[in-house]
Amino acid sequence: MTTTSIERDEAAANAIRRHHEHLMSELEQLVADMANAVEQSSGFERPKANIVTWARAVLAPHAAGEERTLYRAAAGTEAGRLLITGMVAEHGVILGIVDELEASTEPAVAAAWAEALHRVFTSHAAKENDLVLPLLVSEPEINVAELLEDLHEEAH
Repeated sequence: MTTTSIERDEAAANAIRRHHEHLMSELEQLVADMANAVEQSSGFERPKANIVTWARAVLAPHAAGEERTLYRAAAGTEAGRLLITGMVAEHGVILGIVDELEASTEPAVAAAWAEALHRVFTSHAAKENDLVLPLLVSEPEINVAELLEDLHEEAH
């Protein structure tokens, strides 16, 4: 049985969704660690540093890779142009929250920024999963599987 281009693209989109789930799970754990440290007054600097390090080493490169691959393709469509403008702007918001978290010196403020990062990223990933990926799959001239390969190549 041969795989159609829609099936191939849907499988690639599902792989991207699973990766987003993984990222959300990692961030959720890091933020929970921060909240626990603040609640127990056990020192918030290490959990804060863990979130910032993860965001800069994992999340920021992921976002940049998406902009160069998935977002570029989606922005080339009529339906995707404004959506992608907003998604790119939201990457800036997310990275700005990371900067604020890194600069925070009060435990409660750091915990609030960490929670904000988690909430904004969760919302952002949902938009990618529910809006960007279906848009890409629906465009016959866009090969989502190829975009996923390009995204993986950039990550390595």
